[in-house]
Amino acid sequence: MAYPVSGKVRRKKQRVDEELELVPFIDIMAVLLVFLLMTACILQTSIIEINLPTAAGAGEGTELEEEKKQQLNLTVIITDQGFIVGGSGAILPPIPKRGGEYDWDGLSGQLEQIKDEFPSQTSVIIAAEQQIMYEDIIKTMDCCLAKDLPEIALAPKIT
Repeated sequence: MAYPVSGKVRRKKQRVDEELELVPFIDIMAVLLVFLLMTACILQTSIIEINLPTAAGAGEGTELEEEKKQQLNLTVIITDQGFIVGGSGAILPPIPKRGGEYDWDGLSGQLEQIKDEFPSQTSVIIAAEQQIMYEDIIKTMDCCLAKDLPEIALAPKIT
């Protein structure tokens, strides 16, 4: 076959199929949608809320300091020997068991003294050793509720 001198070859125009394949595109979008939803859930659970301190000259500093002094990290620890009540670095004298039973009146008395001294206190953390019966934890929660400490949190096991 001989080619012209100019070097150009004439070819017939070929007709191109103009249909767009949508099925693979829809498959890719479905996978991307699932990935997007999963990462959105993971990002939502990893947000940490922090409360920054106010500026020194804000005018509300004295009120915040007084309120902070009034707040107490009250903790009731249930052990085999009895109760230990403490908060903000101070631990009150332990309340031992009487005749093999927990001293519920002693616990109520200490909680009442704490509530008299810190009237704005509404939260308490209850921590129990692993072998403590669930019934005793419930009775401790009832004591706290009776002394107007409705915000009760249970701490993980004590080591």
